[in-house]
Amino acid sequence: MGNKIVRIVLFILALSLFAGVLGCGKQTVHTGDVDQDLTVEEMDIKGKILFTVDNSAATEDMMASVRSVAAEFMSEYPNVKVTVEGASRGTFANRISSGDIGDVFWCDENDTNNYHYNHNALMPLDAYLKPMNINLGDVYTGALDCGRYDGRLYMVPRNIGLSCLMYNVDMLEEAGIRFDNTVATEWESFKTICRQLTVVGDDGKARQMGLAIRLWWDVIWQMFFRAYGGEWVDSINHRITITDSTEVMRGIQEMYDGVREGWLYPMEQGISGEIGEYLSGIPGGDSNFAHVAFQYCTSFTYLDSYGKTYDSMEVAWDFCPFPAFETHTVSAGATGYVVYNRTDNPDAAAALALFFLTENGQRAYHSQLGGDVPLLKSLAEDDFWKDKSGRWADKNYDVFVSYTDNTRPATAVVQCPYDVADILSNSNMMTLWNNVLSGKVDLQTAFGRMQQQANEKWQQLGA
Repeated sequence: MGNKIVRIVLFILALSLFAGVLGCGKQTVHTGDVDQDLTVEEMDIKGKILFTVDNSAATEDMMASVRSVAAEFMSEYPNVKVTVEGASRGTFANRISSGDIGDVFWCDENDTNNYHYNHNALMPLDAYLKPMNINLGDVYTGALDCGRYDGRLYMVPRNIGLSCLMYNVDMLEEAGIRFDNTVATEWESFKTICRQLTVVGDDGKARQMGLAIRLWWDVIWQMFFRAYGGEWVDSINHRITITDSTEVMRGIQEMYDGVREGWLYPMEQGISGEIGEYLSGIPGGDSNFAHVAFQYCTSFTYLDSYGKTYDSMEVAWDFCPFPAFETHTVSAGATGYVVYNRTDNPDAAAALALFFLTENGQRAYHSQLGGDVPLLKSLAEDDFWKDKSGRWADKNYDVFVSYTDNTRPATAVVQCPYDVADILSNSNMMTLWNNVLSGKVDLQTAFGRMQQQANEKWQQLGA
């Protein structure tokens, strides 16, 4: 009898402990399904929301822009209390596992993919669009596509980041080149300009070059891969099609020929041999701002540091669109916010994330120095997001909202499985280009191997 009582007591204790474990953190998994006949007033938009922002590289200005959004949101939804916290993105995966991540938290495209597929942590938000009266017709699709997986919206973009160039105005003027920075120069004409601006010293080393880009970056190589109508990925048949496409290989050949001809500087590459010796005449880092005519502008967010670098060298500069190939596509990237699918307040969390797709949310975020480029077409001509530093009012800010109808997702992971995209990663592409440009392997063989490896991985995932 005594042993039976002990067993009963132990069983009750075990149940209590198990219930306690289940009670820790947020446990109910929300599907994001919402009655499409609901109105905003009928939704349960109230309670406390923890808003987790990546502060691993954030300035106080960047944090101020997020706090501005939170304040504006609470003024529209007074029954919600939003607490903004900064945390390193490196802690997010563990916090998701422990259940104490914010109800709404920051993500880029890669993180969104990871947390959706590998952690089952994100609530889809597309069903909330109609009840929340979001006008998708006013949102740049290139930004929205960065947050879509399996046909559903998981990440709400906060901005749109179009591929464009910064250029050395003084260099072009000294060469007597008339240049229109309001339109995308056709690729063949652009190459001619770059050749004119390339200078080689008596020692055979480059002293000045036309264009500096990262060949290995998916933001860049995708525009070249699609330059002549080819596609590097077949999402229907689940295949990478780089070397299968003569059009894709033609775009790759353009990248290679530009370096071989001496006017295209491959940024951050470790190249040996003849090409490496030629390139050694161009200083690395920020010093090359004064030695290249055109270079890729990574993001509007970094305008402040880039502009200061040019100014410190007393070099006149401006923006221009990325050159237009026969098939004109523009890589578009976006970072944004997702909703934790175990939040205690799904309606309020969804409303906060989707607030970034409203005019008030965009104005609150992008009017701050730490903001970026608005992703609403209706705000393209407004001045509140331009020259927030007060130093560069004469620059061509329209470039950041040009050719938006030509946008395609900037990251590979949006278009193929994470493990497949990882084979085409920046580091693997960099190694590939180092080997090709150092003369260790030819283009067809190098990309053929990469394609084969990626397709074998995709086949394994589908097995």
